[in-house]
Amino acid sequence: MSERYFKYWGKARKEEEEGVPYHLLPYHCLDVAAVGEVLLRKHGALAGHLQQLSSLDEQTLHAWLVFFLAIHDLGKFSESFQNLRPDLLQLLQDKQSDTTYAMRHDSLGWRLWQQTICPTLVPQTSSRRRRRVPLNGLDDWAAAVMGHHGLPPQEVASHIDYFSADDRAAAQSFVAEVRALLLPQECAAVLPGIVESRQFSWWLAGVAVLCDWLGSNSMLFEFEDRAMALADYWEIAQRRAEEALARAELLPATPARQREPQALFPYLETPTPLQAHCLELSMGSQPQLFILEDVTGAGKTEAAVILLHRLLAQGQADGVYFALPTMATANAMYERMGDIYRRLYQEGCRPSLVLAHGARQLSEAFRHSIIPTSMSEAQRYGDETDTASAHCSAWLADNSKKALLAEVGVGTIDQALLAMLPSKHQSLRLLGLLGKVLIVDEVHACDAYVHTLLCALLKAHAAAGGSAILLSATLPASQRQKLLDAFAAGSGQTPPKIEAAALDAYPLLTHLAADKLTEKVVPTRDSVKRHVVVIHFHDEASVVEEIVKHLDRGECVCWIRNTVDDAREAAALVHEIHPKAKIDLFHARFAMADRLAIEEKIIQQFGRDSTPPDRHGRLLVATQVVEQSLDLDFDFMVSDLAPVDLLIQRAGRLRRHSRDAEGRRIEGEDQRGPATLAIYGPNPQGEIGPDWYKAHFPRAAGVYPNHAQLWLSASLLMQKGGFSMPDDARELIEGVYGEAPYPDVLQYQAASAEGEEASMRSVAMLNVLKLDQGYNRGGENCWWDEAVTPTRLGEESITVYLGRWDGDGITPWADDRGYAWPSSSLQMRRALVYAEANDDVPAQILDQAKAQLPAQGRWGFLLVLRQSEGGRWVGKVKDQQGRQRVVEYCSEDGLKVEK
Repeated sequence: MSERYFKYWGKARKEEEEGVPYHLLPYHCLDVAAVGEVLLRKHGALAGHLQQLSSLDEQTLHAWLVFFLAIHDLGKFSESFQNLRPDLLQLLQDKQSDTTYAMRHDSLGWRLWQQTICPTLVPQTSSRRRRRVPLNGLDDWAAAVMGHHGLPPQEVASHIDYFSADDRAAAQSFVAEVRALLLPQECAAVLPGIVESRQFSWWLAGVAVLCDWLGSNSMLFEFEDRAMALADYWEIAQRRAEEALARAELLPATPARQREPQALFPYLETPTPLQAHCLELSMGSQPQLFILEDVTGAGKTEAAVILLHRLLAQGQADGVYFALPTMATANAMYERMGDIYRRLYQEGCRPSLVLAHGARQLSEAFRHSIIPTSMSEAQRYGDETDTASAHCSAWLADNSKKALLAEVGVGTIDQALLAMLPSKHQSLRLLGLLGKVLIVDEVHACDAYVHTLLCALLKAHAAAGGSAILLSATLPASQRQKLLDAFAAGSGQTPPKIEAAALDAYPLLTHLAADKLTEKVVPTRDSVKRHVVVIHFHDEASVVEEIVKHLDRGECVCWIRNTVDDAREAAALVHEIHPKAKIDLFHARFAMADRLAIEEKIIQQFGRDSTPPDRHGRLLVATQVVEQSLDLDFDFMVSDLAPVDLLIQRAGRLRRHSRDAEGRRIEGEDQRGPATLAIYGPNPQGEIGPDWYKAHFPRAAGVYPNHAQLWLSASLLMQKGGFSMPDDARELIEGVYGEAPYPDVLQYQAASAEGEEASMRSVAMLNVLKLDQGYNRGGENCWWDEAVTPTRLGEESITVYLGRWDGDGITPWADDRGYAWPSSSLQMRRALVYAEANDDVPAQILDQAKAQLPAQGRWGFLLVLRQSEGGRWVGKVKDQQGRQRVVEYCSEDGLKVEK
C-alpha cells in the first residue's frame, strides 16, 4: 500500500524488546475506534445515556463518535512526535530530524484539527475562517477526544507550524479514508449542536480515555507493521475489541427483578419503618433524589439498597457508587456489600465490586477479590505523559480511577467529587457515574466546601439522568434545601420548597421526582430509641477522677479528644494517676499498618462481639477517628466539647448494643443503667469572654472555629440535662445551627467562622468545573495536577513514608509483602513536616528506597528513622519555615514532632 499514513508509527516497543517493533498509527487509531464501536453496540444503557446527552439519534451518535475516536491521535502525525524514535523515523520515512518534542501530541492534534482537518471536513464561512466562530459542536467533540490522556488539549501558538506539508497531507488522507469508512453521508450531514455538545463533551472525553486505554493494550491489539486496506484492518480491530471488552468486564450485568428485602438481606426478619416506606414509595421514571434521615441503627443502609434495587429492577440505573466520608467507613461498607451486591443482579452474571480510596490495596478483603489479568506493562513516552497502556496497568492497581466504571463501586466521597474538579482523568470518573445511582452516606459530615462540591455533583448527575440517595443522621433545613435545589436545577425540575410541617419532623424521608416533593415522617422502632443523660465537667482533674471511678467498677470507657496532642496527654495523665489502667490510644498519626492493627484490637475489645474479659476496666483515648468508622460499644463516655451533631454522633458509640450488667450481649433492653455522656469543656453558664473556648482548649480552638455554636451546644444540653432520640433531634440541630441567640462576646468568633464558611463556598464555586463551557482549557476552568486537586479544604497535608535505617539500607516500617511502603505511610500537616532532612543518609541508598515508593515518592516524602538508645525510632524533618525538627515514632503512640 502506498498511502502516506502508513509511514507513521503509533505505538512502539522498547528497542531491546522482541516482537514486531511498532504498531502503525492508522491501526492504533482504528483499535481505539473499534473499542468505542463495540462498547456502543453492546452497552445499550451507556449508548442511551450518551444519546440523551448529545441530543442525536442512535445512528448519528454512533457514527460521529466512532469517527472522532478514529482521529483521536492526529497529533502523532507530527514529525516532533515521530522523532521520539529516530530509528523508526529513519526506517519509515527515510529521514533524520532535529525537531524536539516541545508540545504534547494531544495538543498537537487539537492544533491540526483547527488548522487543517476541520476546514476540510465542514464547509467554512469567511467569518469562521477568520475568527474561528463555531457554527456547530464539532470543535467540542474534537477537544474531547484529543484530550484522551485525561486533560483538555492546550492551545498552540498559531505562528508555529509543528507539521510539515507531508505530515498534513498524510493526516488529511487518513481522515478522508476513515470518514468514508466510518461516517455515512446521511450521518455526516447531521452536525451536532453547539450547546448540547459543550455539555456532552465532558462525558465524551471519558469515553475517549477509556477506549484509548483498552485500545492501547498490546496483549489484545497485537502490533502490526504491514500495510493493508483500512477496511480490512477495521474488521480485525473489531474482533480484538470484542475480546478486550470481555476481558475488561466493562459490559454491564443484568439487574435482577425486584425481590423481597429478605432475599437481599437474609438477616432481616422484619423491615424497619424506614425500610418499609422505601418499599411502598411511589417511584417516578425521571431522575430522583431521596434523602433519608434517621437515627443510628434504623437501617438506613438497607433502606438505600432497597431503593437502589427498585431503581435497578425498573431499568432506571445499571449500577451504583457508594460515597463514604472516610476510608474506614468505605472499608466497612465494602465488606457489607460483598455479601449483598450479587443479589442485585441476575444469577449467572458477574458484576464487578470495587473499593475506591487511596489505601484500598491495604484491604485484605479487596486484595483477595482481584482476578489477575494479563494486561501488559508499558513504557512512558518520555514527555512526562504515561502511555495509555501504562495507565491501564495503573488503573487495574488503582481503583480510584477504575472503581466508578464498575457496576458497584464503594469508596470515599472524594473519588466522586473529583468528577467535578479540574483534575486529570475527571472525565473518566464522570463517565463512571453515568447511569448509576449515587449513594452518599453521612451527608451531615460535609463541611461548607464539600457540601458545595456535592451540590455541583448532584446537579451534573441529575442533568445526565442519574438518581441519588443521601443518608444522614440529621440535616439542618438550610442544607437540605440546598441539596434539593441543586438536584432540581440539574434535572430541569422546579426548585421545591420544604414544607413548614417538615421543618421539625424527624425521622424523615424526602423524595423529589417529576416536580413533586414528598416529605414523609417515619416512625422509629422502639429498639433504637434511646435517652442519653448528659453531665458536664469543667476541669481535667474531675474528668480523670470520674474515668478512674468507672474503670474501677470494671466498665469500659472512651474519652474522645479533639486533637492528637490532647489525646496523648490525656492517656499519659490517666496512666500517671492509675498506673495499672489498661489504656489504648487511637488517632490518625499512625502508619497504616499500625492503624489497622489498632482498629482490629479495639474492635475486639469494645466492638459488637466483645466479651466481659475483653471490656473489663479498659480505657480508649481517641480522637474523632471513632466518630463514624467503627461499630464500638462503651459503658461510659467522655467527650471534649464539640458541635452538638458530633456529640450526638459520638454518643452513638455509648451502650450501642444491649448487654447485661457484666457486659455480655443479650436480647431485649440494656441492663447497664442509664446511658451517660460526660462533656468536658468550659462552663456555658459561667463567665463568658472572647476566649471562652480557646482558653480551655488552645489546641482545638481552630478545629471547631465557631465558638458560638459550641456555646449553644453546651448550653442547650446543660438546660435539657440530656437528650432523647429521635424526639429531640431537630430541636438540638436547629437550636445550634438555626437562629438561636448567643453571648455578644462570641460574635467575633461566630462572624469569623461564618466568613470562613462563605470563603470555602466561594473557593468551591471557583474550583468546580463549568460544564456549560465545554471540555477545554478556556474560560473559567483552570486545570491542576491531580495530586493537588483539593476535594477537601483545611491545612495542607502530605504523605510521609516511614523507613528504618540500619546503617546499611532502608527498609519499610511495616512488614506487608507487596504493600510494605503504603502500609508504612501516614498523613501529616504540611506545616509540621514540610520537607525531608535525610542529609546524613547516602544519596544512592536514598534514591534506591525512593524508587520503591508509590509513584516513586512524587506525592510524598521519605522519613528515615534510626533506633535510639531508649528503643524509640527518631528522625528529622524540616518545617514550613525551613527549621529542622526532631520526630519520634512508635507503634503505641504514633508520630510525634518536636515542639
